[in-house]
Amino acid sequence: MTDPAAADAAAPHSGWRRALPVVISLVILAMALRALSAEFSTHGYAAIRHAFRDISLGQVVLTLVLGLSSYACLVLFDAIGLHRSGRQLHPARIAITAFLAHTVGQTLGFAALTGGAVRLRGYGQVGLNLGEIGQVVLVSTLGFAFGAWVLLGLALLLEPAAAALALPLSVGAVQIAGAALLVGFGVMLVAVGRQGRTLRIGSHALWLPDYRTVLGVTVLSVIELGLASAALYVLLPPIPNTDYIGFVGLYLVAVVAGLLSTVPAGLGVFEWSLLKLLPGVAPAALLAAALVYRITYYVFPMLLALLMAAATGLRRPVSRGTVAARAAWLTLRPWLPQIIAIAVFAIGAALVIEGTLPMPHRWEGVAPLPLVETSHLLSSLGGVALLLIGQGLQRRSHAAWVLALAICIALPLPAWLRGGHIPVALSALLVALALWVSRREFYREGALLDEAWSWPWLRNLGLVLVATVWLLFFVYSHVEYQRELWWQFAISGNAPRALRALLLVAVAVIAFGLARLLHSTRRPLDPATDAELDTLAPILAGGADTQASLVLTGDKALLRDEAQRGFVMMQRYGGSLISMGDPVGPPEVARALIWRFREEADRLGLRPVFYQVGDQHWQTYLDMGLTLVKLGEEAVVPIAGFQLEGKERAELRQAFNRGKRSGLSFRMLMPEDVAPALPRLEEVSRQWLEDKAGEEKGFSLGSFDPSYLVRFPVAVVEFEGRIVAFANVWRAPAGGELSVDLMRHTDDAPKGTMDYLFVELFLWGAANGFQRFSLGMAPLSGLAQHRLAGRWSRFANVVARHGERFYGFSGLRRFKSKFMPQWRPRYLAAPGGMHLPAALLDVTRLISLDPKRRDPD
Repeated sequence: MTDPAAADAAAPHSGWRRALPVVISLVILAMALRALSAEFSTHGYAAIRHAFRDISLGQVVLTLVLGLSSYACLVLFDAIGLHRSGRQLHPARIAITAFLAHTVGQTLGFAALTGGAVRLRGYGQVGLNLGEIGQVVLVSTLGFAFGAWVLLGLALLLEPAAAALALPLSVGAVQIAGAALLVGFGVMLVAVGRQGRTLRIGSHALWLPDYRTVLGVTVLSVIELGLASAALYVLLPPIPNTDYIGFVGLYLVAVVAGLLSTVPAGLGVFEWSLLKLLPGVAPAALLAAALVYRITYYVFPMLLALLMAAATGLRRPVSRGTVAARAAWLTLRPWLPQIIAIAVFAIGAALVIEGTLPMPHRWEGVAPLPLVETSHLLSSLGGVALLLIGQGLQRRSHAAWVLALAICIALPLPAWLRGGHIPVALSALLVALALWVSRREFYREGALLDEAWSWPWLRNLGLVLVATVWLLFFVYSHVEYQRELWWQFAISGNAPRALRALLLVAVAVIAFGLARLLHSTRRPLDPATDAELDTLAPILAGGADTQASLVLTGDKALLRDEAQRGFVMMQRYGGSLISMGDPVGPPEVARALIWRFREEADRLGLRPVFYQVGDQHWQTYLDMGLTLVKLGEEAVVPIAGFQLEGKERAELRQAFNRGKRSGLSFRMLMPEDVAPALPRLEEVSRQWLEDKAGEEKGFSLGSFDPSYLVRFPVAVVEFEGRIVAFANVWRAPAGGELSVDLMRHTDDAPKGTMDYLFVELFLWGAANGFQRFSLGMAPLSGLAQHRLAGRWSRFANVVARHGERFYGFSGLRRFKSKFMPQWRPRYLAAPGGMHLPAALLDVTRLISLDPKRRDPD
């Protein structure tokens, strides 16, 4: 069993570590595109279009068949991995999950991770554990590695001339390298033997299966890679001095270069590598072939997945269909939002990129110029909107669904009128159909501006924008820039039209980003009414934690269980739905309410955050995938039979006697006696706030609100016949706990008044049968001090050390320590990664809001 404090180590990585791969990908793409453009003259785009027309329909159909056959082999890798684990799954589930895993992995890059995530959900639904799913991923990854190993060795050995042209090696040296690769593979087969073997490189271990499995996946991989390379080979013109087997080796080098670049699908890097490896092929012909290859090998499988999603979204036919149809639906359903999100992003990218391309000459005169110009701008604007809302679809946002559906229905006509490609317009309609039939999957409420962006999504957006800017300069490299271009309006004015479209795209992205930065919050949830709060009295009376009394502040919404035995007090801020403490109620009710709260956050499209929770439900928080970070420790003083006698109570006894000698007296006002004293209590509170130069806080603290104070006893300290200090008292009779919320005193109260007040409260609590007294939390205290402690602990210790002059972390701990308390930890439970600092910021801002000034709009 793991202690919650161990979750400190799950604190998020630094922002720059997450941003660095994004920046590297963008830089690599920019460099690759720059290198590609250097291979052409000023009319490179025209040459590529001419080469594109030279590719026949038969070649396109053949490459499509070869590509789909390659995907069929990829599916078999999963079947082999599942067979080794001894698990029998429905063939439809295996086929669909494997197809989606490889489609996503091939398109987004990092196939082992992205494809592994698809398998984790697809196979995890039917009971496969992480080890069994990991074995499937391992078989697929090793298959590619072994197949590429053998194919490259064969290519270098049998067709050395092709590699010798691209490498600074002689033909003989190339053949020796190929033979060495094949011999090395044979040695590896012998080494793994009948049982397999674990190879260790430093602290890393790699398990290799037995030689029969290795041979099986290698043969399958050789066939798969042969089909994938053939899909590109049939699109190319004859290659001088290079046959098919020689081309396979060069193709593998380009594929590996694309994988190492970290750019999704090796965009740009793959093409540049082929240009360098195949100097005998005209650059225009090679790039035209690569474009068709990408459409058939990457885009078409994604459209096929979208068609499958649309088909299985029709629930009634599926429910009446065969077992295979139901298995397909159950497999695809969890991935409908992700598939549609990727498709929407692809359509958006196509529309934005189309905005930079010249209008075909056959289109001139088809539509009036004002209509063409307007359609051009609308299509680009709609395309960038689809790019920006794609992640909202991935997170099942209903608002994103409405917007995407409207754009995909409205855009095909403007895209066609501006001379766009008909397949793009038809694909938008297909996406609209998939959105409609899958409408029940997009149920989360919330504003798009509150969606937290992931770094991979930002990277993909950046890649599209970099490619669009490069394409604009590449296509119109023969056009000299002039300021008059912005104002030229003509059917043949493609360059000015592309400039205006790119400007609109840039403005839309900047405006969206600024709106996200400026949109810090949203309308809060409606707080519970006084009548609703009155119904909580039985639950509060049966509670064991006085923190539950915070519900009576009146600034929080309620989430109740069906039997009305418990509740969650919560509020939303920014992108977070925040629970104040653990749910209140019996343990079994509290656990159920934790999941209910998680479902409510999911419905609203917000991150679930539990603030200041104890350690009684930490397993439930971890089970739902949340990260626990320690906020500090709560001081709890045992007061059963509390007395001032004894050496250990000397300091408290002195404070109590000093207060008595100063003329202080203590009185407990019962709730029915509080109202007459409110004017004086308000004066004390006002003086205290002015002296502290502060404002009322909210959410985790009460404020001076008469309707709130009259619900509790109020302890007052009087001096010379007037109240100089007070504290409202929280009670949890069932748990024998006593605590205070507001503690206010005047600036002229005698020194030691608050110490006197606490001692009197301890004595009063002990006399009335209470067992303990909570002094509240000491923030950022009790954290691990070890040099190997988690990142959060190290960061929080630095904040506590250097922020002492602003808050007094150690001073508060020392003040509470003199009452000899027991310390119990308090945690924040929230999603990890980038969500954790955002959750902390949302909680901090919510607490800092003055309830009296909170804007309900």
